[in-house]
Amino acid sequence: MAPAEPCLVLDGSARHGVRVGVLQGGRWIAEAHSDEGALEATFACAEQALASAGLKFADLRSFAVCVGPGSMLGIRVTAMAVRTWAALQPCEVWVWEPLVALAAVVRLRGEVGAFSVISESRLKRWHVVSVDAAGLPSPARECEVEQVTALAGRILTTAVQAPQVLPDAQVVPEVWPDLPKVFGHVGVLRLEPKPEALNAAADFATWSGERHRGTP
Repeated sequence: MAPAEPCLVLDGSARHGVRVGVLQGGRWIAEAHSDEGALEATFACAEQALASAGLKFADLRSFAVCVGPGSMLGIRVTAMAVRTWAALQPCEVWVWEPLVALAAVVRLRGEVGAFSVISESRLKRWHVVSVDAAGLPSPARECEVEQVTALAGRILTTAVQAPQVLPDAQVVPEVWPDLPKVFGHVGVLRLEPKPEALNAAADFATWSGERHRGTP
């Protein structure tokens, strides 16, 4: 099931920056991106994307927001924005997980058989979603490097730094341009009226609200 269109799509899961797009006709009709933090950029990017599409908030029929795993601050800010907008103007609210979307995109690009997709977590760990030969993704989980290297099948990621730690990891193009192509796939989107950030590792669930700091 695909979201009602036009749909405002938000992704604050990256370590730095926010992406917003307007989905209509199964494609992006407008996009906005900022390298600033989610607190500064979410509303500005939404306004920019809507203006580029020639739309107003009143024209929207649904929202879709990334719930992670990823930047907890960015995800919570974008999720709260969507919850606020949906309360003011009742619309469908959908959520998606970036690794599940990545798995769907790489299969769309021709990947076959079992494989895993990964993204960087904390404490030298990695978020992992494994896909079986039938194309069914596992729940997201957090793994040590040794556990990732022991995975069966190819290890795919959009994290360009991954091969420095995981030599077998293969970097693939980012997901965002192809998101509209997989939003209609079973399991990529799910309805969630009150989206919350997904934490794949409950044992590291503490969140202070502190912004990400770059490496000095």
